[in-house]
Amino acid sequence: MTTCPRGPGRHEWVGRVTTALFIAGGLGVGLGVLASIGQFGISARTERAVVVFDTPVGGLRPGAPVTFRGVALGRVEQVAVVADPARSTLAVPVTIRIQPDRIRLASRTVQRVTVAYLVGQGLEAELHRQGVVTGRVGIDLDFTAPDPSQETSPPRHPGLSPLVEIPAHLSAWQALRHTLTTLPIHAVATEARQAAAHGRHIAADMSSALPPVRDSLGALRADAAALGDAMQRTERRAGRELATTRTDLARMATTARQQAAARGADIRTLATSSRAARAEARQIHDDMHTILDAGSPARADLAAAQRDIAAAGPALHRATRKVERNPATIVGAPRGFAP
Repeated sequence: MTTCPRGPGRHEWVGRVTTALFIAGGLGVGLGVLASIGQFGISARTERAVVVFDTPVGGLRPGAPVTFRGVALGRVEQVAVVADPARSTLAVPVTIRIQPDRIRLASRTVQRVTVAYLVGQGLEAELHRQGVVTGRVGIDLDFTAPDPSQETSPPRHPGLSPLVEIPAHLSAWQALRHTLTTLPIHAVATEARQAAAHGRHIAADMSSALPPVRDSLGALRADAAALGDAMQRTERRAGRELATTRTDLARMATTARQQAAARGADIRTLATSSRAARAEARQIHDDMHTILDAGSPARADLAAAQRDIAAAGPALHRATRKVERNPATIVGAPRGFAP
């Protein structure tokens, strides 16, 4: 039985593999360091700034990403807390390191973009929740409407840090959280319970009040039915009376026409007589006018008769006196009288 002696080749091969793995690991670490240096180190210009939050920043830790509308600009370096027990206030200054050159403005008029210049253009920060499940929080930057009256926005919390302060505002989820935490839930619940009790009280009142109302409605419906029947009877009676009245009116109209026709002849005779009487009156008027006319013969005859009567008056007077002196003259004819 022969054995194969172990040569130095196996140990040499293991050593070479180990060396290669070590070199590869070193290269990977070096490349990572170079990438980190290239992003936030010597080759890339970075600036530090501070963002002061007046609300809790739960989940924000050093190393959290700083983005501009989702584009990575830097990271969080430090999270501190400044409390003022006398004023019962709390400020959370967060130091960040970003690359301002990565934000390129279309209307840029400066050669070098700085954090102060971006703040003057309306740059503001807000907390950005990266995941609801993980609870990781970052800082997101964005522009708001700039104030043309000032070249740079003044810091809102002077004295907290010598760095340029980026103003912070509440994000949408922070505003929602603040609204939910400030809601008067107990008062709302109390009002809801009071409303429910009031509703039950109203329901009980309605339950006790509905039967009399239902009875009243039934009586009202019966009265309405009786009134409807009475109105129908009245309508029928009024219809009959109206028909009778119409018949009487027609009969009266017929009688009036008959009487008018019967009196027509009398009226015509009376009209003829009236015309004849009017003609006679006109003739008498003409005759009287003729008699009374100054140049008419009848008027001359009347004047002559009047003169004769006036002349016969004295003779008659003398005869009367003679008879009074001698009444016998009435029996015998006077002297010289010849019949």
